Amino acid sequence: MKLIAFLFLVINFSLSAQLKLSGEWQGILIESNKTWKEGKPIYLKISVINGLIDGKIREEFYNSSDFSVIKISGKTINTGTIELTEERILKQTEKVTNPCLRQLKFVYDEKSGYFEGVFESKKCPSSTGKIILFKSKFEFHERNESLMNHSWFLRFNADLESGLSSPTKRLEELKAFNFEFVYFDYGEDILKEEYKSYLLKMIKMVKSHSDLRIKITGHTDSDGSDSYNDQLSKRRTEAIIMFFEANGLRRDRVITDYKGEKKPVDSNKTEEGKRKNRRVDFEFI
Repeated sequence: MKLIAFLFLVINFSLSAQLKLSGEWQGILIESNKTWKEGKPIYLKISVINGLIDGKIREEFYNSSDFSVIKISGKTINTGTIELTEERILKQTEKVTNPCLRQLKFVYDEKSGYFEGVFESKKCPSSTGKIILFKSKFEFHERNESLMNHSWFLRFNADLESGLSSPTKRLEELKAFNFEFVYFDYGEDILKEEYKSYLLKMIKMVKSHSDLRIKITGHTDSDGSDSYNDQLSKRRTEAIIMFFEANGLRRDRVITDYKGEKKPVDSNKTEEGKRKNRRVDFEFI
């Protein structure tokens, strides 16, 4: 029974890895000593069955209708690592010279959600470089028009420069993000150093999603007049905004509100309760 249970776990684990890798991927291919911006849009469609891989690669040229489609085969080496070989050219436009068929090795980065690879060619020793891909959804075809509009290519370059995870991984990160209060000293609107690393993570999260904004709400304890506390809570939200702007988050990605002493999270009858009420809180909208 133990052996059967072990084999069941191994089979399920193998299937899970195959399902993760099978499907469509898109990204950038670059030759050695070039930057990502000098690369080419590339699309990969693979099927992984019992460790064997079958599929196609479509390589395009940025802002051009030229392309090539190449048959590939390969195998999995271990979980998240595969080796591919380009077998033959299926189709290419007239302006594309016969590309050197390549050998490719990819490793899936669980943390970033990217499929990162390197390539070389036995026939053309100078043809070396790297590829980075993310899981995508598109209809792979061999027709002459581009597989999709190349505007994504510039956005992807910007994502790489900003150190952002893949689109799929970003959705997971967003769901798992935990909000924390940022507290202020009595009567103060000065942002403490201890909260800056957390706010930098929040900036990265907002920048990872083009349709996401962050709402900042300032609060105070009950000491002082209503008008004084309204202004103090406003200054506390402004302190956060200034930090956001200084670290690359545009002001139009932020919504602000300030409640003064009107929305306490604890009793204002104790010093500890007052400390908890001197805060800024956040929500994604």
